[in-house]
Amino acid sequence: MPFINEPTQAFEPNPTSASVTKERGVKKFLQLIKFPQPDSFILSAHRGYKWGGTAENSKAALRKAVAEGFICVEVDVRMTSDNVPVIVHDATIGRVTNIAEHLGRSDVYSPFTGKGYNPQVSQTPWYGLKENLTLKEEHGHLVDEGVLTYEAMLDFIKDEGLDLIIFMDIKDKAAIPIMYDITKRRANAAGVPAIEWVVWKLFIHYYPTPEDLEAETWWQDAVQNGKPAYIPVFEPFSARMVKDPLASCKAFAQKPYTLSLEIGCRSPNGYLGDLLSYATSPECPIKSIGFFAALGDLWPWDGKEILFDTGDFEMPWDVESQKSKLLFLYTDSPKTHDQLLVKGESPNGHDHRDNPELYKSLGFTWTIADNGVTLRKKGIVTM
Repeated sequence: MPFINEPTQAFEPNPTSASVTKERGVKKFLQLIKFPQPDSFILSAHRGYKWGGTAENSKAALRKAVAEGFICVEVDVRMTSDNVPVIVHDATIGRVTNIAEHLGRSDVYSPFTGKGYNPQVSQTPWYGLKENLTLKEEHGHLVDEGVLTYEAMLDFIKDEGLDLIIFMDIKDKAAIPIMYDITKRRANAAGVPAIEWVVWKLFIHYYPTPEDLEAETWWQDAVQNGKPAYIPVFEPFSARMVKDPLASCKAFAQKPYTLSLEIGCRSPNGYLGDLLSYATSPECPIKSIGFFAALGDLWPWDGKEILFDTGDFEMPWDVESQKSKLLFLYTDSPKTHDQLLVKGESPNGHDHRDNPELYKSLGFTWTIADNGVTLRKKGIVTM
């Protein structure tokens, strides 16, 4: 059975052409991810295209990504207590929904202090609760939509006629077979089966080897029903749970369904540097390598009222002057990515993922980041 690693002679994209950007379809763009063109550097929007009053992982964020010219979007998936896959990043729902207000509580959660009512996604149900919640944008203001289920997101993409590739950052392995059952029954407005444009981007400890993945009933069915695309994710926390990350990387690189390799190097010559060396060597058949840019969960001060309790957190904050941007935590005040480094991840103690130009020079060919328009204006991102 053919997979997306079989290039077509007719595919000759010009990554700097705005007209090609508008005209391309998901199949062509998947080819461009798999087979990066000279000097191209692709962006996947992060949690949709958020900020500016647009809630993350929302319908509006998907629309905005398309409006800004991006075709690839990463979303986060978690499982509720009643086994419904929902599009939520945090392990908890206090930051991005009105859960406390909805329940008539006064202890509204604040991401700036880590205090307030902030229940786990996995311990709260969809039916009777999450289905009735409203999303919040970055300032804590309510928006005009609720939490998306995975199923509703796929239906929305079709109904809106959006031309999108979805990178799935799945936080709960138990959600995968349920998500596959939903995926295989759907297509986009052009009739392209969702199994071809919904990319399984899974942490390496879920399936440490191709054999582990291929033993799964859902994957066997996927291969029979379409051309599933896969990206093994070698994040440091996940790679440490695998006996031999380099061996896993080499094994997945030989598989036709592997779209790309995601390698979470925090620094040149740091942890996972051996995986990057292999991925950029002639030995590796995969030439596509991606990373998540550590640009943080906080945005440059825009003067808009913040409804969250900021406590002792200094505002306005000077985000742009920081070497590594601040990151919202679930039960604590924001910290920089540098502060969150584990010993051995970076020789100089700095998380360099805030520098996409550096990573491009190291051989990476795509990134997941919030500020795609800015990176494009700087000439870093070509589409």
